[in-house]
Amino acid sequence: MEAMIVGAVFIGIPWVLGAIYRSYLSHQRFMKVLQLKAEMNARLLDRVGHDPAALDFLKGDAQQQLFDVKISETASQVPTAYGRALTSLQASLILLCAGAGFLWMRQSMAGRDHEAFLVFGTLGVALGVGALLSSVAALVAARLFSSGGEARA
Repeated sequence: MEAMIVGAVFIGIPWVLGAIYRSYLSHQRFMKVLQLKAEMNARLLDRVGHDPAALDFLKGDAQQQLFDVKISETASQVPTAYGRALTSLQASLILLCAGAGFLWMRQSMAGRDHEAFLVFGTLGVALGVGALLSSVAALVAARLFSSGGEARA
């Protein structure tokens, strides 16, 4: 049982630190886009000056997008459905490997630890297979929706 706690610590802490680092990088990328957009808008307004016709043009709905900062500018170029399928595939491989590792390690355990590793190994493999099926389903759905609902032969 102590080995499981140590394993959870060695897996959990890097996972949380990785999530924090990924969030930090995403925030930095968003702030860079925001800064560039603000500089572009400031230069545009400096060049236009106080010309009333240009200011009326910039107040219109069509030009409103110049001053909006969208999150999608910082998003990856992978379509959402394919990104979800890839994420699910990665999770399934991690869960399958962790479950197989628990099942392999239970051979060297005795008593209650043997049962605990069997439970966690079986749970990991089952969740991995479920995530793998979810990945396949997301990929099939993405292909169906991208082809306009027509099935390919």
